[in-house]
Parts: sequence; structure tokens; C-alpha cells
Amino acid sequence: MFKDLKITCIHVEGKCSRMKVGTVAFVKNAKIELPENNTFCLFALGSIIQPIAAAIIKNKEKEGILDILNEWQCPDPLANVRFKIEEI
Repeated sequence: MFKDLKITCIHVEGKCSRMKVGTVAFVKNAKIELPENNTFCLFALGSIIQPIAAAIIKNKEKEGILDILNEWQCPDPLANVRFKIEEI
């Protein structure tokens, strides 16, 4: 099966009107779930979808992508928005 993940917006700096610090999303059984009344920016999601796909794969201990990096940044040039991806 797949790993479950929590994605949290941990930093917003600049002109981003779509993400707020503390916004969370979950990946459970390879499906993205948002808590009620939460939204997630499409551009931000697009920038972290590949790391999410890699992170849900069960690897040998200390060989997964989250063992190398667990923070990712949205590519929006007007905002510095960072996300933390962690296994739950």
C-alpha cells in the first residue's frame, strides 16, 4: 500500500492570496483530502505533486524522498510559499 502524508503550508511571504500558513492537506491511500472549508492553490499543488507521488511509495528505511528533503517551495515568483510534507 501507500504511505499517508500531511502537507502543511509553513511559510507565506510576498503577494500570495491563495495560501495561508497552517493550511493543511492530507494524502491517504494515494488520494488528496482537504479538511472542510480548506482550499489549496492549484499552482502550489502542481509544484509539489511529484514529491508527493514519490513520498507515498514505501521505500527501504532512509531511502525515501522525505529522508532527503521535506520542505518544498511554490514556483510563484511573486511569493515565497513553502510546504512541509511529512509521513503520518
